[in-house]
Amino acid sequence: MITRESDYAIRIIRALKDGEQLTIEQICLREKVPKQFAYKILKKLERSGLVSIRRGAGGGCMLSRSLEGLTLLDIIQAADEEFFLNPCLGGQFQCGYAANSNGCSVHWELARVQHVLEEELRRTSLEQLFNGPC
Repeated sequence: MITRESDYAIRIIRALKDGEQLTIEQICLREKVPKQFAYKILKKLERSGLVSIRRGAGGGCMLSRSLEGLTLLDIIQAADEEFFLNPCLGGQFQCGYAANSNGCSVHWELARVQHVLEEELRRTSLEQLFNGPC
């Protein structure tokens, strides 16, 4: 459901929460993210407009958006474009039951649960999550 890649993406954003520019090495050390995953995940976060990456001497990574406008769902969807409870909720899945005149009751229930999960992940900003009382 929530992949290791999503977990690492959340950790990377948490490392950058104070607005400072950090190297990949600093991020990996702070959040215990394996370096080989960090590069790949940071590219996804950059493509999603969540992080900016500066290459070369004096380079590093920074948040591109405010934590107030970000949620866990934003990070998970950036890391895992196919964030579904079950593959049948994605557009590419071919299900024999869906062709039924009544559709698939399992699909409809999973879609309902997916909606609830997304609403819960969208409910709290990362500002509140990272900087609020624990």
